[in-house]
Amino acid sequence: MNHPTSVVRRLSQALTLVGLLVGTSAWAQLPTAEERLKILTDPESVKAKVEKDKTRPPLELFRSQIAPFDILPFVKANHWSTLSLEMRANYDDYVGMLHTSPVRMLGMPREGELAADAPQEVIYRREVRLLKEQRAKLGLQIMMPRIPKELGLELTRPEAIRADEIWQASLRVLEPFQMLILILSKDETDLYSRWGQFQAMAPLSADREDAQVFDKQRYYRMVLPMESGTFPLSSHPLTWTTLSHIIWDGLPAERLTPAQQQAMLDWLHWGGQLILIGGARPSFAALGDSFLGPYLPASLSGESDLLNESDLKPLSDAFRPIIPYAVREEPVPVPEVDTEAQRRQHAYLDPEPIRPASNRPVYLAGLRPNPGASTLRLGESSERILGVEQRVGRGRILMLALNPTDPALVAWPGLDTLVRRVILRRPEDNVFGWGGWNGRSVEPAKFGPLLGPDLSWFRILSRDLGASLPRPYVKPAADPVDEVTGLNTNPVASPGAEAAAENAANSANSVAEWVDSSALPKMSRDALEDASGISIPSSGFVLKVILAYVLALVPLNWLICRYVFGRREWAWVVVPVLSLGFAIGVERAAAYDMGYDMACDEIDVLETYGDYPRAHLSRFASLYTTGRIRFTISFPNDPTALALPLDNGRSLRGEDITTSNWQSQPVPALEGFQVQPRSLSLFRAEQMVNLPGAITLVTDAEGRRIVNATDLELKDATVVEVNGPNDRKQTYLGTIKPGATIPLVATPVPRIPAIAKGQLNPNPFLQAFQTYAENRLEDQGEIRLVAWTSKVMAGEKFEPAVDRHRGFTAVVVHLENGPPPAPSGPRYDYLARQTAQATSEPVTVPDPDEPMLENGASSISGSRPRLLRGSPPAPVSPAPSRGEVKATPKSNVR
Repeated sequence: MNHPTSVVRRLSQALTLVGLLVGTSAWAQLPTAEERLKILTDPESVKAKVEKDKTRPPLELFRSQIAPFDILPFVKANHWSTLSLEMRANYDDYVGMLHTSPVRMLGMPREGELAADAPQEVIYRREVRLLKEQRAKLGLQIMMPRIPKELGLELTRPEAIRADEIWQASLRVLEPFQMLILILSKDETDLYSRWGQFQAMAPLSADREDAQVFDKQRYYRMVLPMESGTFPLSSHPLTWTTLSHIIWDGLPAERLTPAQQQAMLDWLHWGGQLILIGGARPSFAALGDSFLGPYLPASLSGESDLLNESDLKPLSDAFRPIIPYAVREEPVPVPEVDTEAQRRQHAYLDPEPIRPASNRPVYLAGLRPNPGASTLRLGESSERILGVEQRVGRGRILMLALNPTDPALVAWPGLDTLVRRVILRRPEDNVFGWGGWNGRSVEPAKFGPLLGPDLSWFRILSRDLGASLPRPYVKPAADPVDEVTGLNTNPVASPGAEAAAENAANSANSVAEWVDSSALPKMSRDALEDASGISIPSSGFVLKVILAYVLALVPLNWLICRYVFGRREWAWVVVPVLSLGFAIGVERAAAYDMGYDMACDEIDVLETYGDYPRAHLSRFASLYTTGRIRFTISFPNDPTALALPLDNGRSLRGEDITTSNWQSQPVPALEGFQVQPRSLSLFRAEQMVNLPGAITLVTDAEGRRIVNATDLELKDATVVEVNGPNDRKQTYLGTIKPGATIPLVATPVPRIPAIAKGQLNPNPFLQAFQTYAENRLEDQGEIRLVAWTSKVMAGEKFEPAVDRHRGFTAVVVHLENGPPPAPSGPRYDYLARQTAQATSEPVTVPDPDEPMLENGASSISGSRPRLLRGSPPAPVSPAPSRGEVKATPKSNVR
């Protein structure tokens, strides 16, 4: 008889619980069918959940991430990064703003000084829209000149007095020269984790005994997704500048969103290196139908091989193991044979065989190279194809026929060398001295670290042209001194070596840095100021005004009041009137009537690659107004736009700091940009833009032709063929109309017309773009077109609107790039370099100051040559030129 009573009781409890749930703020709608079933079957657990929900905060922030990392929040100074925040609104939908704490900008360094803080700070923010009880991940683009340990984030509602939620995002410093290697694999990435300990990832001179020091000295950081199939890639292409390589191992292309795919293609064309892993996996066939299909250098031939130890001997002979750090640094007594001296001199051991298991040979996929692709052989004595690669814009795609995670290759000591030379295409370290026999023992070779531009092919012209950011140099501890003799016990150290080390530290800049001290921002700043007609009053004008004011205020004022009016006390009354009159007079004398209340001058640089219908656009602009106005510069319909204030290089200590806001969502905009009365305020912006077509170089039986499929009228078009900084050929073509095709034949160069005062002159920019070149193997063989148009690019909006907007656009098209440099060349292999020196063959290495072996021959043959005892090693040779620009009187470029 108790059964009906218990049923009625449970039903009553369930109905009561339903009423409670419907009435709570956590349940703003009726329970679903699944929830009603849960209530009827297990009301106690539902009631416990409701009680727990009452204790949750209105807003929950779970974690912050820096793309492309899962956990480690590494950020590089002067580079844009995407900061993501996972959050949830628990009770109601939420609409507000996510913004950072103010970030101080870095100004232009003065002559002989390091870069100092600019009187500008920026708050990065975006709009936030959260649906109740739905977890969301929101991205925000940030750029910081200095990396703090934590960055403050706040969530605020419109018109709110205080923040609804506060979060501290942890950050870690990525050194300026360090680059990232991203692993994209559909499986766990543990097999690639040991690559982080390879010698290819760090300098030969790195101190491996101190883990913290070694971590700061390493060249590359591996980015390994923590969970299979999760890839926190940014969809913003201008935040990929810290990535140098991507290892693609079997990932289905559809796992990337369309925005991520487009960002990867942009990254590739501007210098990214994509390595596609082959082997037994059928990944190449799937990629042929993906967004990467048009750029693949080869197709599957169907003729795969299974390789045993003898088949792999050419590979093991070509890539010798490197001498371990602990062994290489210890001097050894004179060896019985010269092979020990030879081995220690070039830092390599004898070849080690690759020993696959008898039941598991190494799988080599058959590849059929496409026209124009470069083929890498398994070794000098083998016809088998190790890989096929080709240039994609400035970057490259390598299809590797075997899988480096194969157990036989993982156990092979030479894999380290294969990864450095073939996969990363990283040069050998700089050489202090080749070492060898010194009369007492065999000394190892002395090596110096590479610089940032040696580690990545990625470049953005508007950032890297003549880039030079001075960096602080930490002076080393004093040299040890003998207590008895008082002499320096470290004969290697010397003032010359210290100066060379300081110079190397100051030159160790990154690639693609957003800094106002590089050449193009400086040139643009000077050109904009000259065209505006606004000039700072000279010191003579200021001195005359001060002298006149003092004379009028004291003696003249007293004399007039004393002898003209006969009332000396009136001089006190005249003082404020005289001061006001002088202020108005000085303002009128220094004022410049532009004929407009608000005006904008702009210099645009459009950089693109042949056969690619997208371009990188850089804007350098000045705003002028007769009143004090805060502008909003927005970029509707372009989510890739970025903009920040541009320092004018004339800030004073103690000057008031102005604050602007960079909003990345929903419409990219630089808000609150302050312009003072009758003065210039500068800003710069970048974006990736779509073109209606591409500008290409066509070569066929009829010769070479330039095809302009864009809507741009290219004036003063000049084609430059570059084979090095001192080897270039220029061909002037004149004007190329939109949609026109013209032969690549030289035409007479017209006389350069005079530029009227107050007009922007494109000629210095065209000359800089025509003459720059980097002394690197990957830059040889480039063909570029340089031209300009008489209008600025569309897509920019000012609020309030300006009365006049004028400027020009310089156009740089990289029509073709030379083939990838061979990994067997002397820049990538010490053995090839020494062989060329021993045979007196020319060595093509972009480092002319690197020391040669004595008498141009190897120090291991015949009698052992001796190094000069007590002489310090040669200083680190300077990095190859990063696009030197000839200075003009107006540009301040050095």
